[in-house]
Amino acid sequence: MLSLRSTLCQSDNLGLAFDRYRRYRGFWSPGVTMYSVARSPVVPMLELAEELRAGRYHPTPPQVISIAKANGERRELRVFAIRDRVAQRALLQVLQRHTDPAMSPFSYGYRPGRSVQGALARVRTFLSSGLSWVVDADIQRCFDSIPRQPLLDEVIRRWGRTEAADLVAEWLGWDTAAQRDGIGIPQGSVLAPWLCNVYLWRLDDAMRQVHGAMVRFADDFVLLSTSRSGAEALLRRCAAVVEGMQLHLHPLKTSILDASKPFRFLGQWLSVPRLLTQGAAQAGGSLL
Repeated sequence: MLSLRSTLCQSDNLGLAFDRYRRYRGFWSPGVTMYSVARSPVVPMLELAEELRAGRYHPTPPQVISIAKANGERRELRVFAIRDRVAQRALLQVLQRHTDPAMSPFSYGYRPGRSVQGALARVRTFLSSGLSWVVDADIQRCFDSIPRQPLLDEVIRRWGRTEAADLVAEWLGWDTAAQRDGIGIPQGSVLAPWLCNVYLWRLDDAMRQVHGAMVRFADDFVLLSTSRSGAEALLRRCAAVVEGMQLHLHPLKTSILDASKPFRFLGQWLSVPRLLTQGAAQAGGSLL
């Protein structure tokens, strides 16, 4: 079996990663424009492949920028050189091929062939089946709060060997024990969404064991049940799992909703189909 390092720097894998950024503006590396590399990519890509293969590759420290959020808070983003994004993308492609088939079918964010529209369609299916009570949940500052060492332990668990976690830690600058014991995934890293999904995999597995349903898009998700009491039980279970992962549900963005009234998820308004609510009313009862 090829090592992870050997697999990620194979020409077809690196070429696919490079194509993702071929038309980007900016700098391939300090002092080298992406425009010049895109015109003559062979030598820069061969150099990158050799550095990756030999273990001599070291990313350039990313530029840190601060962006204002709608709620008045600020979010730090790390802007990596395009060369480093290509390397991270090449690693991501290999990791995803291994892990994605085993991930929850109800997890939609940042996965190949999955989308916001797919997540919304799944929620509509659950609503149409009579799951009319919804826990609308959000993990508070998820990317900034994920503990790094437990995350790396999950990467080892899901990959099966330590090499993936070693590369992640090396490339994200978690070089010391103190850094690995810290919290937070750098937003702006190509690897960040995959790492978030890997860490929340434990939540996905736990919620598949309870009576109800879950649809997750990154750190934004809904739990669905046939009754308010069922939704309350789902919320209690979810909160306990999340707390056990050293994360927290956002108190202002997590609530139990009666889906006979429209609610907003992933930018769209959703509700139980009108025919179902009308049928329940005509029967003199409810959907519960």
